[in-house]
Amino acid sequence: AGIVSYGSTGGARAAEHLRGICGELQIADVRTHPTLSLFTDFENFTTFKPAELHLENVNTMLSQVVAWSGALKTLR
Repeated sequence: AGIVSYGSTGGARAAEHLRGICGELQIADVRTHPTLSLFTDFENFTTFKPAELHLENVNTMLSQVVAWSGALKTLR
């Protein structure tokens, strides 16, 4: 699983809490989880336009999810 959080402070605490829940449910999650800001990553608070650093984190997270899904395919 890949976790992306957003909000005025990036929703980092909620994402960390969700990681613990994923572990209890035996859902493998990747380490990178982008924390987006409503102020810097959304134009007019509605249109997703991520800052360069956050875009890189989103792409890294997606690459990790794809890699883990291939590695765990035999368990599904």
